[in-house]
Amino acid sequence: MKLAKIALAGSVALGLLPAVSGTAAAHPVKDKTLTDNRLYSAGPLPDTDCRERRVKKADARSAKLYLNEVFACLTDAWTAELGQAGLKQSRVKLTYATKVPAKFCGAKWRKDDWAAYYCDASHTILIVLSKDLLEDPGDLYLFNLLAAKYGEHVQNRAGIYRAWVDLRYRSKAELAEQNRRYSLQADCFAGVSLRSVWKSLRRDREDWDDLLFYVRGWAGKNDGSRKSITYWANEGFKSGDPGACNTWSAPSSKVA
Repeated sequence: MKLAKIALAGSVALGLLPAVSGTAAAHPVKDKTLTDNRLYSAGPLPDTDCRERRVKKADARSAKLYLNEVFACLTDAWTAELGQAGLKQSRVKLTYATKVPAKFCGAKWRKDDWAAYYCDASHTILIVLSKDLLEDPGDLYLFNLLAAKYGEHVQNRAGIYRAWVDLRYRSKAELAEQNRRYSLQADCFAGVSLRSVWKSLRRDREDWDDLLFYVRGWAGKNDGSRKSITYWANEGFKSGDPGACNTWSAPSSKVA
């Protein structure tokens, strides 16, 4: 499986960061939209049957067919979950490119080799099916890649995205921690998504452990350490419940 980089959620990936304010919010985070979101009390995602198509090496068409199937499964599961939380689903679009675009979501694409991006304004997920990604696509890796981006859409619908953008911070270190809380929550939501379809995938524990090995490669200052990524992905997968993904109330040590 070829490791592909994944963009940090939403605006952070394109450098559109919240502004520094002299009236910084208390640390840790106090905003109840983040710490006590109604999504957390909606219960586990319902089990969903999901078909996995075969993904062929260097074959963008088979990758698209696979991801389209995954996208439909994610939409079914999260539409029900958002409804349970009293939140409205909105149409989310999945689109593809074979190379990174010059601009996306109203800003220049970063030079880093990002594999996926969620645009909060248009509710669009872009998956870049690059030659490197398709060299050894690893179907479950593709599943998780899309699930993490869908997790950002869920954050958007739950008001988490806007609350995160509006957070004040007192230092670059505090800003980086807020970004990690956001990114790690999307990783946790991806684990929740995988749990909801796991029975139908007929996968075993070894498949999950293999996936974690590659997901740990997403570690970074704004994404979280390898240990933190592993912890939150596992929290989502073990519970299948978005309530386990409250990174905003976690101690700093859990979002390092």
